Amino acid sequence: MLPLDGFRVLDLTHVLAGPCATHHLCCLGAEVIKVERPGGGDPMRALDMQPEFDGLPPGFRALNAGKKSIVVDLATEEGREAILRFAATCDVFVENFRPGVAKRFGLGADDIRAVRPDVIYCSISGWGHGGPNSTRGAYDHVIQAATGMMALQGGTADDAPVKVGFPVIDIATGMSAAEGIMAALIRRLRGDKAPITLDVSMVDCALALMSGPTANTLATGKAPDRVGNRGFVGSPGAETFATADGHISVAANTMGQFRTLCRELGRPDLAEPPHVPAGLGAGAFLANAATDELRRELASAFATMNADTLEADLNENGVPSSKVRDLGEYLTTLYPQTPGIGVEGEPVALGPAFRWGDLGAPSLPAAPRLGADTDLLNSGAALASPHRANVT
Repeated sequence: MLPLDGFRVLDLTHVLAGPCATHHLCCLGAEVIKVERPGGGDPMRALDMQPEFDGLPPGFRALNAGKKSIVVDLATEEGREAILRFAATCDVFVENFRPGVAKRFGLGADDIRAVRPDVIYCSISGWGHGGPNSTRGAYDHVIQAATGMMALQGGTADDAPVKVGFPVIDIATGMSAAEGIMAALIRRLRGDKAPITLDVSMVDCALALMSGPTANTLATGKAPDRVGNRGFVGSPGAETFATADGHISVAANTMGQFRTLCRELGRPDLAEPPHVPAGLGAGAFLANAATDELRRELASAFATMNADTLEADLNENGVPSSKVRDLGEYLTTLYPQTPGIGVEGEPVALGPAFRWGDLGAPSLPAAPRLGADTDLLNSGAALASPHRANVT
């Protein structure tokens, strides 16, 4: 039995953050009913419309495996009434409209509680439901720009800002929403009958991802400097270096690791004074010891090395390192040795990033075609929800 078997989730979300949240719940056993708009449905269905995807592109499949899809026009009274009938059978209601939109549809938290008093209502948005920014639109790269995340990327202060190369905040927001929903379900299982409304915002999740830099900035009043591809400790051996045939990222943070690195580079002298402070033990961090001269000497030594060979030698001798690979290289070289948590039934999807020793990987049907389950709207059995969890 999966942890969320018997719970029903009504999912009025689209694109990434919301579908990521309900994907995690689905992988843990919840029945997720995805509500989509007539015509195109979730906009993710329209991405990568190559013939071989047959209307189900990988980006959509990755976050919607195992869900049911019903098509409802929320702008009509008939559509609203249909959603309220379904909501009466659901333990969790999730939406990611801009704040105020769900209420205009007659599907705000109070509306849903009128038909299901113990519902867990989760609202996902860019800026949250409070304050003057609440009605601003949001996309991942815009929130990266607003919160300082984009300003942290790049090699030097003179470089143009660079966003993280995938929608990191969207996915973190989805994971945070799933975490909050599961915590709320625990409250229900413990007998707490108080109304539960979760307000999950992308800006809050961005700060949570940057908890260290955020804490330092709050404490000092100074925004962090860019470190480029260097490690945060500031060790001269914790950086990404160009080799003769690619790049390698190394984490020689301690004095012992740095000595090993310099020996493998054929430059043991770089681990001795005056390049590094005298008297440091093997376990001491070389914090902020990366002088410009030492970095130049290291760069010159790395430039003569083979990335694959150096990666193997360093790891064998206790210095964490990796050749810089693109995702395709990783999936064909290292991934088979340590596979992620795949979803049986949907080969392009991954489950939550933790492993159940006794349960194994999630097993879900493939992602649904648009409206494949709309008949549920008129199904007395579905509306009776015989499998509905009793959480009160």
